[in-house]
Amino acid sequence: MFFGGFPGFDGGGEEPEQGDIDTSKLYEMLGIEKTATQDEIKKAFRKLAVKHHPDKGGDPEKFKDINAAHEVLSNPEKREIYDKYGLEGLKDGGGGGDAFDILSGLFGGGRRGGPQRQETRKVKPMVKEMKITLNDIYLGKMKTLTYKRHKTCEPCNGKGGKDAKKCAKCKGVGIVEKIVQLGPGFISSQRAPCGDCGGEGMCYDKKDQCKSCKGQKIIEEERTIEVPIEQGCPNDHHVQFTGEGNEVPGALAGDVYVKFIVEKHPVFERIGADLHVKKTIPLYDALTGVCFTLEHLDGAKIVIASAPGEVISPGSRKQLKKKGMSYHKDSMSHGNLYIEFTVEFPKKMDSGSADILAKVLPSTKNTTDKSKALILEDFDASAQNTNAEGGRGRHGHGEDEEDEDGMPRGGQRVQCAQQ
Repeated sequence: MFFGGFPGFDGGGEEPEQGDIDTSKLYEMLGIEKTATQDEIKKAFRKLAVKHHPDKGGDPEKFKDINAAHEVLSNPEKREIYDKYGLEGLKDGGGGGDAFDILSGLFGGGRRGGPQRQETRKVKPMVKEMKITLNDIYLGKMKTLTYKRHKTCEPCNGKGGKDAKKCAKCKGVGIVEKIVQLGPGFISSQRAPCGDCGGEGMCYDKKDQCKSCKGQKIIEEERTIEVPIEQGCPNDHHVQFTGEGNEVPGALAGDVYVKFIVEKHPVFERIGADLHVKKTIPLYDALTGVCFTLEHLDGAKIVIASAPGEVISPGSRKQLKKKGMSYHKDSMSHGNLYIEFTVEFPKKMDSGSADILAKVLPSTKNTTDKSKALILEDFDASAQNTNAEGGRGRHGHGEDEEDEDGMPRGGQRVQCAQQ
C-alpha cells in the first residue's frame, strides 16, 4: 500500500467495484491471457515490437502503446496493482506513478499540477560485440548471439521469498520519514531507508526464502537472440534490443546493443559502398590484355577482361560499375568495384628474348660501347636513410677534403699551438 493510496486504503474513500475497472486492456494490447507468465509477456512484446517498429514501417503510436503495456505487465508490482485497480490504480499513485506518466500520454487522462513525478528507473544497457564478415554485409543475414544476463526470479516474482508482503511500516515504499529535533523549537524531516524491510519494501520470513534465487530476487540466465545484419550496413553499425538486458525488480529491463566488428577480408576492401581489389598481373598480360576470374562476396564467379588492344600500365585502376556493395536501406542500388593493377616485370631476360622484343617494341638506338659503361645496382633505401641521418655517406665529401686551392673545405681550421 502506498501513500496517497488506492481508494479504500489510507485515503478514506470507497473501493470501486471490480466490475467498473478495466483490467484487460494491456493484456489485449499484447495479445496474451491474464495468466501469462513473464516469459510469455516478453515473447509477445518482442514479436509485436519487431512488427510495429517505426524503422520497419510500423505505426509509431502503436509502438508506444506496446512499450507502455510491456512496462507495466513486466513489472510484478505494477502488474499486481493493474490487475486489481486498472490504469486508475497506477494513476492515483499505486505502485509508482512513473508508469502512469507514460500511460497517461497514450490512453488519455492524467493529473495536472502537483509535484512532478520521477522518471521510470531503467537498468543500464549492455553492449555486446559480434564479429561479422563483408560477405555477411553483402548478402544480409541473421546470426545468433548468446550472452548471460540477470533476470528477475520468476518463482518469487522478484520478491526474494514466498508470501512476501509489503512492509507495514513503509507501506512498500522502502523509505520512511523521520522527525529529527535539531534544537529547542527546531525540527527537521529526513528520509531514510526503512529499518524493518532494509529499504526493499517487502518482508518475508527467513524460512520462506526463495530457494531459486536464495533471496537475491534475481538469477543469472543464458540468453540467445537473433541479430539481423542488414545489407550494406555501415562497419560501425549496431542493433538495439529493447528490454533484453539485465533485469532488476522494480525497474525496467535494460537494453542490449549489439555492435558489429567487421573482419578484414583477404581480397576485398570496402570504402563506403565501393569495393576495392588489388590485382598483380605479369608483363605479358599487361601488354596483350588481361582476363581473369574473380569470386565475388556472394560466391558468384565473374570473368573480367580488359578492352581489346588496351595496355595496362603499372598502378592503373579500372572499374566495374554497380558491382560494389549495396547501399544501406537501398539494396537495389550498388557502389562500384575498383581494381588496381600491379604489373610484375621479369627479373632477367636473355639476349634471344631481347632480340624478339626489339622487333615488336620501340627502342632507342644506342651505339655507345657498353664495355665501358657503369652498371646500375639495386637501390638500398635503408642505406640511404643511414647516410641521411649521418649527414654524409661513404662517397660524400669529408671534412678533410681540400678545394682546388689546397684549403680545407668548410672554412679555415684553427689548430692548437703546441706548448
